[in-house]
Amino acid sequence: MGQTKKAKITFTCSHELREELEAIAESEDRTLSNLVERLVTKALREYRQSSSTDEGKGVV
Repeated sequence: MGQTKKAKITFTCSHELREELEAIAESEDRTLSNLVERLVTKALREYRQSSSTDEGKGVV
């Protein structure tokens, strides 16, 4: 297998969460790592959008 230029991150979660994520990844024909990256990217995009909206309201 080739080397990757991506950074590695390790986190801890419940066995139930891992099983659910693995089931979703399998149903979408993705690796678990790819699914988690996709979910985090989506959450970050949503966070940025809500943060930029909150800035206009004086919310920090």
